[in-house]
Amino acid sequence: MKYIKNKVSIRHIGLVVKNLNLSLDFWCKTLNFKIISDQIEFGINLSKILNIKNVKVRTIKIRDHQKNLLELLYFINPKNKKKKLNLKTNSYGFTHMAISVKNIDKIYKQLKRKRIKFNSPPQLSENKKVKFTYCKTPEDVFLEIVQPL
Repeated sequence: MKYIKNKVSIRHIGLVVKNLNLSLDFWCKTLNFKIISDQIEFGINLSKILNIKNVKVRTIKIRDHQKNLLELLYFINPKNKKKKLNLKTNSYGFTHMAISVKNIDKIYKQLKRKRIKFNSPPQLSENKKVKFTYCKTPEDVFLEIVQPL
């Protein structure tokens, strides 16, 4: 098997959102991501690449303090009529992303007040190196929150 010799790195992670205001509140106000771009994208080439006829999407790129990018995609046209995901922690494919925090208990309390659903309160890992938990984001995907100890 031949391997790609180029250096590869992750550019960003895309996350399709149903309620843009709720998602921005979660990611920016609560988790302190910063908006770095906000634009409406459309056109023939984008429609070809996404394989969606007459696509029109608002893309908002946000980043954490280490400059990792998350792209929130809100499809204006056509709307996604599918119901919510039935994602489980052991589903095939990408199941979650993880963030590191300094005070998991504080974040846990903030998110609980905003009615974010958690699998459990923060737990200590078996090796006692981290405290962590899983929650569902407003987009109905899992977010692992980790506090290194």
